[in-house]
Amino acid sequence: MHRLSRKFEFLFPYFISILLIIDVYNIFFHLGNLPIYSWDEARHGVSAYEMLKQGNFFVNTYQYKNDYWNLKPPLSFWAVMAGYKIAGFNALGLRLLSGISSLLTIIMIAAFVKKRYGKLAAILSTLILSTSKQYILNHCARTGDADALFVLLFTASILSLLLSDRNINWLYCSGITFALAFLTKSWHAGNIAIIIGLFLMITGRYKTLTKYNWLILFSCMIIPILAWASVRYQYDGFEFFRQMVVYDLLQRSSAPIEGHIGGKNYYALVMYKYFGIWLTILFGLALLYTSNNLSTLEKKSENRFYKIGIGLWVLIPLLFFSFAKTKIRWYILPVYPPLSIIIGVLASKILMMHGKSLTKAILLLSIFFASSTYYGQIYTILHRQSPKLQLSLLQKVQENKELKGYSIFLHRTSNQQSWQQNEVLTAELYGDLHVENGNFNDFLNKEKALLLIQKGQESIQLIETNHLQILFSNTWGYIVKK
Repeated sequence: MHRLSRKFEFLFPYFISILLIIDVYNIFFHLGNLPIYSWDEARHGVSAYEMLKQGNFFVNTYQYKNDYWNLKPPLSFWAVMAGYKIAGFNALGLRLLSGISSLLTIIMIAAFVKKRYGKLAAILSTLILSTSKQYILNHCARTGDADALFVLLFTASILSLLLSDRNINWLYCSGITFALAFLTKSWHAGNIAIIIGLFLMITGRYKTLTKYNWLILFSCMIIPILAWASVRYQYDGFEFFRQMVVYDLLQRSSAPIEGHIGGKNYYALVMYKYFGIWLTILFGLALLYTSNNLSTLEKKSENRFYKIGIGLWVLIPLLFFSFAKTKIRWYILPVYPPLSIIIGVLASKILMMHGKSLTKAILLLSIFFASSTYYGQIYTILHRQSPKLQLSLLQKVQENKELKGYSIFLHRTSNQQSWQQNEVLTAELYGDLHVENGNFNDFLNKEKALLLIQKGQESIQLIETNHLQILFSNTWGYIVKK
């Protein structure tokens, strides 16, 4: 066992480097070539683009009107703006900071577990989080949504909380990252505040804090939020905050809005779909851990804080969102980092104990099966993305710089006549076009106007009758002007 441990010490840098290289590939491969998604990536991207164009970094808009549907503070919009500045006005710029945030989260988990539980646990935890299919593919690492940044800040806050028994400054860091998480995804950060409060109560840490400590902690948690709120109030008074409370908090909690329904087991089914093999391994590890009395061999004082904190990290979001009436699968994304830690640490303990060669072999085969299965699924999905033809058509506008700033109208041959959110963002990013909601006559009466028109017999007649000039076309439709 000692010789095996020394050999692993030597190989650790190679293992972790290989895992991080695979992570970089899974997160950034063709990141800018995949179609932009409506709900919520495109909505987020539109707001960030328009805020940047208007020079207003506090009021998010959609089609240049104040947006009271996407009721989030501005930090995630600022992240998308940074991506635009670095990579340009395109899909890569939209998603760049999400990818970086996810990679930093994986690195943060690896560093924490290595420091606290050892190198084998770090390798395994990194492997598990890297193969969390929902975390990589769904509304997080590879999309321009707020979730990747939120998970990074959620993770930073809880890890800081766990380290606070050694240095009180880590507790203040936990408070600051809570505030930043709130400024990213609003009320979702309430889970962090609940975890902090319960952790301090259950561990008895609250007894050791002075009034000065409490004052600094609350200041770290509240002052950044109040600073943003005071600036936002200057633009539209209490309207944004009223909508945040009434719609984004109360209605989402008390009723299934926008068709997002589900029972109490909704998130259990989501996790089974995306993470089911790892959960099965976790169940087996828990049985092995308790049956071998490994918990009694550990020093309680050394592990108590971490067990409580990581347990709350998993349980609170699951309970909070399970009781909320509105169910959306990506709400539980913050639980994947702590689950990865738990599985990685338990597996390392089983693998490092004496004897039980058959058990270890079965465990290693199970880990190999889970990781190869999920890596294979991620790889397949990354290489089977098909382009959205109307978006590809809109992207062609960038080929003609003279069209920049034109208005663009929509005419479909189908019943769906309104703009999709991903169409709005594509038109803005690739042509700086002003998306209009008017009809065909409004297009004819507008100077410097384009028309996105879907192919069909009606569209051919429309073009010929009105002597319209076809600028771009593909199998989906045309972009024309007068």
